[in-house]
Amino acid sequence: MGGCVWFLDSDKAELAETATLDLPKLPYKTTLILKGKEDDDPEIESHLKESSLLIKLEPRPPISMNALYHRIRHDVTNLKQALAEKGYFDGHVEFNLTEGKSLIAVVLTVVPGKRYTISGMSVITKEDKADILHLPPSKIAKTLQLPIGEAVDLVHIQEANQRTAAFLRNHGYPYAEMSEPEGQIDRENKKLYVVFQAIPGPYSVFGKTEVTGLRNLAPQFVRNRLIWQEGERFDERKIDQTRLKLMGTGLFSTIEIKPDENAPALPRVPLVLHATEGPARTVGAGLKYATTEGLGGQGFWSHRNLFGGGEMLGATLRASPRLSKAKVDLAIPDVFASQQLLRHELSAYVEQNRAYTSRSLDAGVRLEHPFTDSIKGMIGMIGEAGKVKRANVDYLNRLIGLPIEMQVDGSNDLIDPTKGGRLIAQVTPYVGRSGQGNRLMIANAKGSYYLRVFNEEDTIVIAGWVRGGTITATSLNAIAPDKRFYAGGVGSVRAYGYKLLGPLDTNRIPLGSRSILEYGLEGRFKATDTIGFVLFAEAGHLSSKATPDISNKTRLWGIGAGIRYYTTIGPIRLDIARPMKRRRDDAGKIIDSGYQFYVSIGQAF
Repeated sequence: MGGCVWFLDSDKAELAETATLDLPKLPYKTTLILKGKEDDDPEIESHLKESSLLIKLEPRPPISMNALYHRIRHDVTNLKQALAEKGYFDGHVEFNLTEGKSLIAVVLTVVPGKRYTISGMSVITKEDKADILHLPPSKIAKTLQLPIGEAVDLVHIQEANQRTAAFLRNHGYPYAEMSEPEGQIDRENKKLYVVFQAIPGPYSVFGKTEVTGLRNLAPQFVRNRLIWQEGERFDERKIDQTRLKLMGTGLFSTIEIKPDENAPALPRVPLVLHATEGPARTVGAGLKYATTEGLGGQGFWSHRNLFGGGEMLGATLRASPRLSKAKVDLAIPDVFASQQLLRHELSAYVEQNRAYTSRSLDAGVRLEHPFTDSIKGMIGMIGEAGKVKRANVDYLNRLIGLPIEMQVDGSNDLIDPTKGGRLIAQVTPYVGRSGQGNRLMIANAKGSYYLRVFNEEDTIVIAGWVRGGTITATSLNAIAPDKRFYAGGVGSVRAYGYKLLGPLDTNRIPLGSRSILEYGLEGRFKATDTIGFVLFAEAGHLSSKATPDISNKTRLWGIGAGIRYYTTIGPIRLDIARPMKRRRDDAGKIIDSGYQFYVSIGQAF
C-alpha cells in the first residue's frame, strides 16, 4: 500500500510541476527493452508498459532532471512489482539516460528471468473447523482452479481466493472472509507453493426472513418464491437465485437480500428482503416483417398485480395480412400450491393464408405447475368454435380439447441462448366435431440445443433444432385444415414461404399433413460485441400418413445467412434464405420463390 500512496503523491507532484505553463520542460522518450526472456509469455511486455509511469506521463514532461529521476526510480520499483505479479520473482530492471538536442532518451532494460510455476496449494484456517481444514484435494482443485504446473499469475491467485470465499458462503459460512494469500518460494526450482487462509466464522443456517418495502403486493407472494427454507444450511447462491426469480415476475424494480445488519454473527442467520415495486401496468407495441407474412404489428396492455396477490390481467391485439388476433388472459398465481399458476384465456382470431381462411373463438383454462426452475408441466381444457374454408369447402369446428404439455428449459437465456437446451412436448386429445371427423388427437414436440465452441465465450455458438408431430385420425380429409401440420416460414424452414413447404394441390394450395419432421442447424458467429452473423441449413418432411416419410424424395431443404445486431433487449435479426429444391407445377412453372427475408428481434430459435 505504501507504493500505492507513493504513486499517488508522485502523480500529484507532477501535476504541481506542470501547473505553471511558462516553466521549462524536459521532454523525453521512453523505450522498454526485454532481455533474457526465458518464457513464451506474450502478455508480459504490454503488462510492463501499462505499469510504467514514465510511459504514462510522457505527454507531461518534468520541469527538472530531479523530477525525471524521481519517475525513473518509481518505475524501477513498479516494474519489479509488475514482474512479480506475473511470476518473475528473480527479474531485475536497469535504466540508461542519453541527452539529445531536443529530448532525453530513457531506456528501461527489463530482464524477467525464468517464470515461476505453482507447485501446490492448501487451504488453512486460524479457527478449528475440521470440515474446512480437511477439504478433499478434488474439492480444493475444483474450487481454486489453479492447476499444478501453471505459470504464476497473482491475478489468478486472487481470483482463486475470491472463489474460496464464495465456496464457504455457499456451504454454510455466511460471514466467511479470506486473508491475503501467502506464497512459499522455492528459488532453486523456480516454484511457488500457495497458502490460502480462511476466516470462516460460525457455521450457520437460514433464519427468519423479514420482507419490507411492499406497498400493494401481499408479502406471502414474495415468501412463496423463496428458494430456501428456514433451518437449511446457508447458501448464498439461493439468495441470488431468489433475487432473479422475483425480478423475473416483472413486479419489482429492485430486490435487496442481505443478513440483518443489527443481528450479530449467529448460527441462525436472519435475513431482510427489501423489495421496491415497479409500475404494475405495462403498455407496449411492436412491429415485425417477413416476406412470408408481410408487415405486422401488435399492441398489448397488462396489469401484473390486479388484486394484490400478483394476479395478471393482459390484453393483446395483433394484426397482419396473415393473422389478426385479439386475446384477453387472466393469470392467478399460487393456486392450490406455491408458484402454481391458473391461467384463463379468451381469444378471437381471423387467419388467412394460402392453405385456408378461418375464423375462430377459443376459451380455455389451464393449470401450470413448476416441478423445478427448468421443468414445467401444464394441463387444461379448451373449447373452440369456428369456421374454416379451403377451396370453397367449409369445415366447422366444435371442439373440446384436453391439452397436456411439458416444458424443459435448460438454456441460459430466453432471447439469445448460447448453451443448454429446450424441449416442448404436447398431446391434445379432442372430442366434438372437426371437419369430417368427431375425434382426433394431435401430438407434437420441438427441441433445440445450443453449444459454445469455446467454453466461456459466446464468440461461436452451434445451435440445432428438431420438430416432429403426428395426428391420429381416419384420414387427412377428415381433419379440418387449421388442425393439420404445415411448414415453412418463421419458426420453421425459413427457405420456403409461410406454410408452403409440403404437398400442394393443382392450384398450388398447401394440403397440410398428418405428420411432420423438421430440423435445422445454425452457426452463430460474433464479430464484435454488437455485430454477428449466422449461417444455417434447414429441412422438412410432411406426409398424409401418421408417420413422416423421411426419404430424400419428400425432403425439401434450404440454406441461408443472416446478420445480428446485439442490443440490451436482444439481437435484432435480418435473415435471407434460399430453397435448394424449387418445385415446378405441371406446366413447368417454378412454384417456390428464390429467396425469403425475415426481420425480427431475438434469435430464430
